[in-house]
Formats: sequence, C-alpha cells, structure tokens
Amino acid sequence: MRILHTMLRTGDLERSIKFYTEILGMKLLRQRDYPDGEFTLAFLGYGDESD
Repeated sequence: MRILHTMLRTGDLERSIKFYTEILGMKLLRQRDYPDGEFTLAFLGYGDESD
C-alpha cells in the first residue's frame, strides 16, 4: 500500500519539519510560501517526488 499524500496543519512548521526529518528520516522535498493566504506548504517524504 502507498499513501500518495495527506495534509496536517501545524502551529509550528519548523518544529514539525525537524520532527519528520530528524526522527522519522523523511526528506523535505519542497516548501512554498503563500503570503496572501498567510500559510506555507511543506512536502516531505521518504523518496524523490517522482517516485
């Protein structure tokens, strides 16, 4: 089974990225800021985005 994607809202994005990368071993694949909407999307995973 593969999970394509899911979304989690977080109050502290940097802390969440640190958890997923340092504890779970994921890689930060990309990150994009949306200043007008006042949010940032961060995509993390175990493989390349093309996988």
